[in-house]
Amino acid sequence: MPAIDIHAHYYEPIQQVAPAPGWWPEERRAEHARSIAVLKDFDRLIEVADEAKVDTRVLSLPAASRFDDFDTTPPHLDEIATLNEYLADGVRSHPGRLLGLATIDAFAGEDSAAEVRRAADELGLSGIVVDSGKADVFLGAPQTVPTLQEAAHLGIPVFVHPTGTSLTPTLIEQAGQLGSSYGRGLANGVALLSLIHRGLLDEIPNLRVVFTTLGIGSLGIAGTWRARGGLAAEDGRWQVYFDTMGFDAQNIAYLVSVLGARRVLLGSDFPHQVDATEERVAAALTGAGISPADQELIRGGNAADLLTRRPAAQPA
Repeated sequence: MPAIDIHAHYYEPIQQVAPAPGWWPEERRAEHARSIAVLKDFDRLIEVADEAKVDTRVLSLPAASRFDDFDTTPPHLDEIATLNEYLADGVRSHPGRLLGLATIDAFAGEDSAAEVRRAADELGLSGIVVDSGKADVFLGAPQTVPTLQEAAHLGIPVFVHPTGTSLTPTLIEQAGQLGSSYGRGLANGVALLSLIHRGLLDEIPNLRVVFTTLGIGSLGIAGTWRARGGLAAEDGRWQVYFDTMGFDAQNIAYLVSVLGARRVLLGSDFPHQVDATEERVAAALTGAGISPADQELIRGGNAADLLTRRPAAQPA
């Protein structure tokens, strides 16, 4: 089974990338600078994937990562449309090696839904990436429902990316990088709990949503409700997935215990976290006590299935 990394990033060539935070360790700041050039070049992205023995990268660029004023200004709809066209061109130029998740500002209501349709039907992108929250309003709020409905209708997955919140500066002040990561995981987890709380996983048939390991704490909270059975259901309800970001064997074992192996996806957060090298993936999955057959599902089988479009019979 080819290795498919569901959580990898790219940059637009014209994108102005903020310098690394001063509180990052010097080694990480230097690596950040080296990564920028790679992220702006699809050919170099594939070179790095070859080194890691990753067969396919699923690329995404969340709106909050692309636009520094994401929380405070009207949606950048024209720029997002151009960004998705650039990604689609890169994917078409590297068949089999790259897939793309369209950037969507899910908080822009029907305008977002229209871009979801265009990205899937005209540009041929495989899914969408949305941010967990915007200005402390989280995915699942009424303005985000059109995006979720349209993705479900089109049969494409929704990757929910962690984002900062108003707490982020305080978390960084108190706990540095760990505080920043925890805060982003909090936002990611709240997005899942918001979907559960508002009943959207029940109300939107065919909705398939992917979260990151940073949001793993939400599964413990969901487990105190009726949610756990729904999260792990095999009858098409509540199609919730998590990635393997960080490649910690204990975290992966927990994800599999809650969701089942068919709901866990290989995901690295390349290049911001450690890459999905063949050796690292094998060590993490074996260390988690996962059978060879289930390891193949996590390495690529689940992603291949998830990224296969299943349009709904009825319009959204």
